[in-house]
Amino acid sequence: MTDSPIGITFGARMSAYLTSAEDYNKYRKKLNKILLRSRHDLKIVTRDTKNYREKESFSKINEESYNEDKRFGRLILLTAERDLLYALEVKNLMEISGERVSSYKNLMISKIKKSLSNCQKLLQAIQSEADEIIKLEFYIYSALVQGLYSINKKQWSKAINSFSIARCALDYQLNQLVKKENNSEDDEFNKTVINEILDNLIDPSLNLAISQSDVPQSTSDLKSISRKHCHDELIPFLKPAVYIIKKLDESFVSDVSSEIQLINSIKWRDYEATLYNDELAYKIMKLNETGWERFEDANQYDAILTGWNELLEIHTVDLEKNQDEDDLDKVQDRAVLLTYINYNLLFTRLKRDLLIIDQLDSNNKVSMNKKLEINKDIHRLYATIVETSNQLKDLPGVYNDEDLYFSLYNLSKYYESHKNMVLAQSFALSNKFSEALKIFTHIQKSLKESASESFYKIDQFPYSITDNQDFEKFIQDLNNQTLKIHILTQFNQELSQGDIRQSNYVLENLNKYLISKNSSITSVDHLGEIKPLLTKPVLFDIGFNYINYSSSANSIAASAQPSSSAAANDDDNKKRSGFFGIFGRS
Repeated sequence: MTDSPIGITFGARMSAYLTSAEDYNKYRKKLNKILLRSRHDLKIVTRDTKNYREKESFSKINEESYNEDKRFGRLILLTAERDLLYALEVKNLMEISGERVSSYKNLMISKIKKSLSNCQKLLQAIQSEADEIIKLEFYIYSALVQGLYSINKKQWSKAINSFSIARCALDYQLNQLVKKENNSEDDEFNKTVINEILDNLIDPSLNLAISQSDVPQSTSDLKSISRKHCHDELIPFLKPAVYIIKKLDESFVSDVSSEIQLINSIKWRDYEATLYNDELAYKIMKLNETGWERFEDANQYDAILTGWNELLEIHTVDLEKNQDEDDLDKVQDRAVLLTYINYNLLFTRLKRDLLIIDQLDSNNKVSMNKKLEINKDIHRLYATIVETSNQLKDLPGVYNDEDLYFSLYNLSKYYESHKNMVLAQSFALSNKFSEALKIFTHIQKSLKESASESFYKIDQFPYSITDNQDFEKFIQDLNNQTLKIHILTQFNQELSQGDIRQSNYVLENLNKYLISKNSSITSVDHLGEIKPLLTKPVLFDIGFNYINYSSSANSIAASAQPSSSAAANDDDNKKRSGFFGIFGRS
């Protein structure tokens, strides 16, 4: 833009730091020298001053001249700029002088009118310009001069129309510069020039014209007003500018309020804020109609995230421009809207990160090393989610809402526990069971108090990211995993205390063999010491072996009774010995 129509006029003027009538006078004389040099270069200097009107060439510059040499367009533009500088110089003199105000004002208006005449001549000459951006900048400059003339002539409707066209065009150019990822010094300067024109010329002039106009406005947002009134067609020679903007990006000249029934307020918790900006209302409506319930991929949330970021940028710019707002209701509405936008923006970011985690965690058929790498990414994402949750707690208006603050506090704790669980699982994968058990125990202790009551006190979070049922499932899963790790820790500890480092169960070591010391292997050359196996004698068992319960036992006993009596008498004289007389010696 430094060499563009806006750059060589408003940009050069801003770089010169013109603040007084004397500054404008010096700069105008400098510009006269540039114009004289340009006339010499283009060979249109008229030396015959007596017949100047007949022989001068400036008035004969037309579209054909511009097509042959683009410098003719630059010459006309700088001539219009010189006349406008003269008008601004007179304006400064009028402000510091209490005399001759009327004559100063007439002179100022005449110079603006002369500048406007040159602008109309310029627009006729550049009709065949192929570069739409350069062509649009010629129209921007002409619209600004027309707006200044209409303001001084108190033609309020024309002023609104011309400044609206200029504003829509500059909004488009500023948006193109903002979209660039790496802005150069020239780009930063161009943004400064555009903001300077918007803040110090267009917006104050539009506000003045709107306040003096009889046309009622449904909104106080100048962007919405300009997109509506750029179509008024009160100034025919500026009409092509609207077509150029529409061709480049139709949204910058779209009056959505006349096509769609827009919402006029938003609700956040117990607050309701009136929307002052049609563009904000339209974008919020579109974001709320995205149908996120059908989204399954994290990339689908990028468009929603971009939309909330755009809303935040638009609203932040408006807040900066209205820092001195005296209307307390509007101040509160803007504050509530800021929290509403940030609240939804942060939850959108949180939802997207959770979906990324689900996608990373869905692939279970990976090696241990790959799983550890995935866990590292998941742990980092959970850290970002915890940070986002903390940002939600710090939003204006959250702390005063006890239920919301309590729920967001626990939300942060919930995802902090998830982050720690991923770390514990990584330790377990590396067979560091004692470290994993310590982390699981820490998570249980941190959630012990919260588990006894309702974890969240609000019914639902945006995008339904979690609820009390999810927390209950998490606690159950936490307890199961803690028990599992506790068993593995104890088992691993018992194994490590013995000589054998492997499991004794063949099922767990199908392709391995037990490792033992050589000393434990039995030698076939030495059978070792043979020891008797001691048994405990039982009287009943021994007696049972000598008792016969057959039917012939009685007859045998009867026939043997006489001889048994005689034998008994003979044995009485023998020495008795043994255990109860059962085992005797003969």
